[in-house]
Amino acid sequence: MWIQIGKSNSPDCEAAAHEAIQEALREGDDARFALVLCTDQYDAASLASAVQRELGDIPWAGCSAAGVFAGAELLLQGLVVALFRGKDFQVGVGMGGPVSEAPRLAGRSAVAQAVGKLPPKPPEHRRALIILPDALSGNPTEVVRGAQQEAGAGIGWVGGGAGNNLQLVKAAQFTEGQAYRDQVVVIALDTLAPIGVGIQHGWHPYGPPTQVTKARGATAVELEYECAFEVYRRTAASRGDVLDVKGFARFAMTHPLGIPQANGEFVIRDPLAVEPDGAVRCVAEVPDGSLVRVMEGERAELLDAAARAATLAREATSGALGGAVVFDCISRYHILGEEFRDELARFQDALGEDTPVVGCLTLGEVGALGGGVPQFHNKTAVVLALPG
Repeated sequence: MWIQIGKSNSPDCEAAAHEAIQEALREGDDARFALVLCTDQYDAASLASAVQRELGDIPWAGCSAAGVFAGAELLLQGLVVALFRGKDFQVGVGMGGPVSEAPRLAGRSAVAQAVGKLPPKPPEHRRALIILPDALSGNPTEVVRGAQQEAGAGIGWVGGGAGNNLQLVKAAQFTEGQAYRDQVVVIALDTLAPIGVGIQHGWHPYGPPTQVTKARGATAVELEYECAFEVYRRTAASRGDVLDVKGFARFAMTHPLGIPQANGEFVIRDPLAVEPDGAVRCVAEVPDGSLVRVMEGERAELLDAAARAATLAREATSGALGGAVVFDCISRYHILGEEFRDELARFQDALGEDTPVVGCLTLGEVGALGGGVPQFHNKTAVVLALPG
């Protein structure tokens, strides 16, 4: 298997689709599948129509995102297309929704559809699932739970939420030649050679463990039976950081919440705002009764984590790579700023300078820490390495 990448930064749907796809097709017309990732400035329906005309009979799927990249080049307005070539793999695509009404059922349905389009999997084949939920509709954590219930064990998990947590524009999911909203698209990939997945974030504890004693979905209402923001503020004060509601968003960008896992890892939750009652609203679900810790991370640690994620994915494969797909959190871009180019370079260096790399900035990421069950993460980098 190998991928061929095309890109365009044209703001026009027709021009972007033509330029990106023709570049991707430059080495032949034997593509079996296309992954399409675009930024959210495009009219989704118009772009889908343009992409469908250019790809013709090649099946494709994808989503919109806050940014897309090819190698170390980031496009905040643009389209990237990765054509999958080769004979030793099979692809199936499914969709489920509405996510806003029944997120767990949406995840199960999308996986069932995607896997149902694959031939029976021989024992020696490996399977990965790419999960692309609408992160602005419903509960993406429940989507991932539903997907895991349907898929079972022995799966490589990657993916990310379509959406932009700053602009709150409508996200789009693409499949069957059309654009959809409030859905989850799942791409099932079976390969003969091992598929590599790496997930890392670079955050470490800053404050002590505290229990979530009251929660509303993605909002932590109380910690240790007190107002969640007051406990958060007090944690910052204990480290010498003065914090008020006005400065919360800036401070929280580099001090997220971490949910401890049995293997010593942390699932990260990205705090967005303080509610009028002092509750702390996050990007994704904060389970009632769970423990959380305020976390911190230096820029160097985030960059090192990106390299580790790519290295883990690379080491889980054998031989040359045919390409890689990266899902990297939009908030990492906002934290790193100009240094985000270094993060993209870290991915590329760890995967190999000749490895085609494509990816997007996501609103939440899908992955399984330490080979455990898949979860929905924030402020995290997830890498899928494809065997060559």
